Formats: sequence, C-alpha cells, structure tokens
Amino acid sequence: MSPVADSAGVPWAGRTLTGQPFAGDDGTTDPELGAALAGWQAAGDAAALIAVARAWAPTRVLVPIVAVLGEDDDLSAAADHGQGDKSADMALVTITSQDGRRILPAFSSTAALATWNATARPVPVEAARAAQAAVVEGCDLIAIDPAGPVACLLPRPVVWAVAQGREWSPPAEDPAVLSAVATIATAIPRLVAHRCEPDGPAGLNVVLGLPIGLEPDQMREITARVSQLLAADGVVAERADSLRLTVRTA
Repeated sequence: MSPVADSAGVPWAGRTLTGQPFAGDDGTTDPELGAALAGWQAAGDAAALIAVARAWAPTRVLVPIVAVLGEDDDLSAAADHGQGDKSADMALVTITSQDGRRILPAFSSTAALATWNATARPVPVEAARAAQAAVVEGCDLIAIDPAGPVACLLPRPVVWAVAQGREWSPPAEDPAVLSAVATIATAIPRLVAHRCEPDGPAGLNVVLGLPIGLEPDQMREITARVSQLLAADGVVAERADSLRLTVRTA
C-alpha cells in the first residue's frame, strides 16, 4: 500500500507534478543564438547586439555554481563528536572586470562551460531568470561564453531588459529614452536643439544645440545642468550604458 503523505506529513492528494522545462535538452547551443553570436563576432555593432539579445532572451542558459567551504559555527562541537568533515555550500559564480564591475558568466552549452571551468556544475535556467539573478547579485554585466567559442558581454541595459521581459533597443532608438531626453531639453531655456545619437552598441550621445554668442561659462552651466538632469532621470540611467554630451552652436 502506497503512503498517503510524504515524509513531512503533507498529503500527496491534490498535488500536480510539473514537467521538466528543459526535457530533451542535449546541452548544445541554441542554433539561433549561435548564429547571432557569429554575427556579433563579425560586426560587434548595435545591430549585432540587438540580434544577440533577441536570440538569447528566450533560450535556456547554464549558470555555473561551485562548492565553497561553508561557515560552521559548530566545528569544535562536531570535532568533539568525531565529525571532522567541514561543510560545503554551492555558490553562484561571479567574476569582476578590470574596472571593478561584477559579471555573471552564463553559458550557451555544456561544452562552453567545461572549457571555462570543468569543475563548475551547470544549472539550467531561463535567460530571464539568469538576468534576474545578475540584478540581485549586483552584476552589471552578463558574459555569454566568456571562454568562447564566441564571447559576448551583455551590458547592463540589456541585462535589465531581459530580466524585465522587455525587448531591448539601443538608447538612441528607445522611445522611452528619446521622450525623457526631450522632456529634459525643454526645461533648459537656452537649449535651442538636441539630438540623440548612438555612442557604441549601448551608449548614448546627446548632441546639444546652443545659440551663437554664449560665453564659455554660460555653455558650461548649460551642459552641467543637462548632464545633472540626465543622470538623475531613471529611464536614461537604466537604459543607457554610458552617456556623453556633445555641444554644437546653432
């Protein structure tokens, strides 16, 4: 006779068993993602990054975890009872870039993970969950296959977009960013024109049009005010990986 409850006393009746979301996964790279990564390797521009973001967002990714020595406040007590083995916990792996930013490595295949670290355990998750984990862990970047065959570093705006289930656009093409910049521009009396241009794959260059005849101090005051407002705007701060101002007279 089968038991009516599990070991914790919770009845089996009424439970629904969910299927394995990655059943049949053979551990290889998604073909569309592989093609997008090849395009990124060839071009490395905003269009290639858009393609990678779109292909990566719906895929299964592998995040690495490794065993780390756990803190055990009762080691002395365990030793007294003849239990000398130290405990180990599994921890999500993050790395730090040269400029101090934290990076979450994520892999498209078991082979790519093994090339990077053969001892790491692969945990399959949806890309959105990997992006959410990166945000929680304070990682600004996600490195897809950092040891190859094709490495791609997803900047913070892409990570946040995938975590939110939102399609990513470069900031110079993002309607929300363009609207935010336009609102700021209207608040600056002597700013006669502005334009948003790309600055790398995920950066934003705001071109300011100022009237002829302004003194250098006046120009610096205007640009400083625009820079302050842009930095304080939540949409611009979230969706532009970098921000640059270019001043031109009109």
